[in-house]
Amino acid sequence: MSKDENFKNKEKQATDDRERLANSSRDNDEENINQNVAEKMIDEEFKNKELPEDDKSDTDTFEEGNKLEKLDEKNNDINGSSVRIFQSLDLKPKHLGLTRTLLLAMFAALIGTGAQFGYALGVMNAPSELIKIYINEIYIKRYNSTISPYHQDILYSTAISVVALGGMFGGLSAISLSNRFGRKTSLLLNNFPVIIGSILMVLSKNIASFEVFIVGRILIGFSAGFGATVGPIYVNEIAPLRVRGSLGACFQLFIAFAVLLAQILGLDIILGRQHLWNYLFAIPIIFSVLQCTLLIFTHETPTFLLQKKRRRAATRALKWFRREKSDDDIQEEIHAMEADVRNVQTNATKVSIRDLWSKPLLRKCILILTMTHIAQHFTGSCVIFFFGDIILTRANLKMEYASYAMLSNGIAYLAAAISLIFIVDKIGRRSLLLYGLIGTAATSCVIGVTIFKSRNIPLYHMIFLEIFAMMAHVSFSAMGPNAIPWLLSTDMFLQSERAYASVIAIVVNWLSMFFVLMTFVPLFHAVGASLFLVYGIMSCGFWLVAFIFVPETRRKTPERVQVLVAKGTVYKAKYQK
Repeated sequence: MSKDENFKNKEKQATDDRERLANSSRDNDEENINQNVAEKMIDEEFKNKELPEDDKSDTDTFEEGNKLEKLDEKNNDINGSSVRIFQSLDLKPKHLGLTRTLLLAMFAALIGTGAQFGYALGVMNAPSELIKIYINEIYIKRYNSTISPYHQDILYSTAISVVALGGMFGGLSAISLSNRFGRKTSLLLNNFPVIIGSILMVLSKNIASFEVFIVGRILIGFSAGFGATVGPIYVNEIAPLRVRGSLGACFQLFIAFAVLLAQILGLDIILGRQHLWNYLFAIPIIFSVLQCTLLIFTHETPTFLLQKKRRRAATRALKWFRREKSDDDIQEEIHAMEADVRNVQTNATKVSIRDLWSKPLLRKCILILTMTHIAQHFTGSCVIFFFGDIILTRANLKMEYASYAMLSNGIAYLAAAISLIFIVDKIGRRSLLLYGLIGTAATSCVIGVTIFKSRNIPLYHMIFLEIFAMMAHVSFSAMGPNAIPWLLSTDMFLQSERAYASVIAIVVNWLSMFFVLMTFVPLFHAVGASLFLVYGIMSCGFWLVAFIFVPETRRKTPERVQVLVAKGTVYKAKYQK
């Protein structure tokens, strides 16, 4: 039988199969869909079949005809169809790696989001004693009396914890604003609260108003929460599929870098001095100026432009990100993006936030997601960055050495964030979460024991053991509880469910952080080292729950993940592959 007859038979068979699947659609829709399926099957036939040298011309002729037919399909819009079926093409763009323009756009997005978040996380620890002195000076000026050290710690912890409240509101507003104005525009707008908040904190010392300082911290928190939502979305939508996971993990890398930078600048030999400490809070303005400058040269994400039906602008943006000169070089990737957008817009089932609780499977997924976000903070990782000086001085380490000791935590956190880029897609989300939780459980107990042993006399071997335990704690947190919950928000839910799931995750995460930060000082004063033993016990409890209920989501579709959750057997080894 000749090859032409084989082609015709394959095409006829594929057409018959497609007609049975789409018999409720209109005639013109059926014709286009059948043609797509036939082309796909014939393409696979050619890929799997080796032809002799003299048949290469037939293959070339067929592929040219295939390209022409695809161009015709693109021009024939099937408007008005009652049933639309779109299939994502299995395509391989020319550029599967990194380009200079892509790295520029990623840096521009993360320097004003991940770096802002990390700097807000690490800046308060080094100048903590100077801030407490500043609080006491204000109190003397207003009430002509001194304030007790305990109440100084309470006011200091208030200034720290209000960042979480601002972050919650910023994260909640990020989704709607980025969908309305675009990712790039939202990133630009996010710099206004950063600049205003930084100016308020710098000026609060000169006007002797701690309330102004707290307002500035709230604005910084709003920006951090907003950026923590929009920044990863921007990077994810511009990254090629092959490097999307690694670029997504770069958000954690920028956080770690900014934490270490804040700790270095806060040393007493740089800005951690009586007359300079307030200028530490002006550094975020530099991040904002740098981001605004770089974003001018970048483009909006192609996915958002396609959602707004601006195909020409999306093509131009994708050419810039991929450094391509011809439209033909990126047409296949554009077609794939269009297919994804159309699938979401036409085939997604409308889900309300009530459905997340009324449907047993979705309710179970939400509870699993909520547990991981609560575990992120109740393992005690955030208190090490914010109250590290208090923890170390309780172990009889002198305050002038505490800020230098905290540098080791920043270095360990940065090293863990770098490692996460290379291992997150190899080890798996579930495994990293379990390793992280059991690691934080062990190190929390070690921190508690060292504080208990050193509370009366300075045992330097215990102090060094505590520092190493804190380094290990932040490392385990960076690779597990701090990073994995945000990945599960995407991996466990369908596109139509993801928005509400993200809202719940944002609220739970930031409220958990606020609760832990606000209660740490009074609890630490009340029970001392036993608090870290409590953190260790809670980490063990979270590990047990995660082992039983949290599925492995690596290389699995949300549908497959939800099937595993429904079965309730995610802890069995055969379901982790």
